[in-house]
Amino acid sequence: MEDSKPRRASLRLDEQAWRALLARFDDAALTVKEFCRREELTQSSFFLWRSRLRTDPKRTSGAMTKSLAQATALVPKPAFVDLGVLGAASRDPVVQPAALDLRIELGGGLSLHLVRR
Repeated sequence: MEDSKPRRASLRLDEQAWRALLARFDDAALTVKEFCRREELTQSSFFLWRSRLRTDPKRTSGAMTKSLAQATALVPKPAFVDLGVLGAASRDPVVQPAALDLRIELGGGLSLHLVRR
């Protein structure tokens, strides 16, 4: 099956071009799929560059880095909870490992629940 629309040769965009594209995306009321189709981009490239430009510490301004460090310093570190050795089972096949029922609240309504019986 042939495409009715000829494909444009892929261009390598630099960081500045990707920043401009992502700014246009933020202003557009389109889904990623629609935006990429309109701009003739692959979705994988879009997500890669969006992730890269939002998390690259070399490209983060000094003020933002400083405020992030200050905010992180204010968050209390949770205490370590030593649960002992969970995997140490007896070599005796009659002795069963102790049951485990562990629930960890991750925040934001998420929790991790581990059960071993």
